[in-house]
Amino acid sequence: MDIWALLELFLVFLKIGVVMFGGGYAMIPILRYEVVVRRQWVTEQEFIDLIAIAESTPGPIALNSATYIGYKVGGVAGATLATLGVVIPSFTIILAIAIGLSKYYTHRIVRGILNGIRAAVVGLIFSAVITVVRGVLKGLPILPMGITIAIAVAIFISVAVLDLDPVVLIGLSALIGLILTFLGIW
Repeated sequence: MDIWALLELFLVFLKIGVVMFGGGYAMIPILRYEVVVRRQWVTEQEFIDLIAIAESTPGPIALNSATYIGYKVGGVAGATLATLGVVIPSFTIILAIAIGLSKYYTHRIVRGILNGIRAAVVGLIFSAVITVVRGVLKGLPILPMGITIAIAVAIFISVAVLDLDPVVLIGLSALIGLILTFLGIW
């Protein structure tokens, strides 16, 4: 891979890192646009699979996604540069906030800016949910689609209402998927 392609990879993830307000879920639409729509580094299905893997492995989704896509596009050097690109802005912003902005945190203008950013984050998270749901359900026959939706709703209720352990629920969902595969349903 040439130096210009590696530089592009770094700059794309630097850009994603700069606008990554709200964490991993809020950055999914931005990441999808850059790597699926604009640059076609991964397919839509690979992207959906990547989100599932990045969410179920240790570490932030942005970091896991950057490392995976970076490796796919540029090998070890690509993984390193994409990861650095996505981390540098967050590190710099948090450091700046810790050093200077924290004393102005309660200021009316700062609060207004942060409230506006929060509203944008909610919209980005909803967009990410729709993207993932579309990708997961796309092309599924009725029975597997119904089972997938039922598992998703059960997990949502288990986490949001019952405060059950998400890690255990992911494992349970994987087991259900394995059983349904052996039964020929998936």
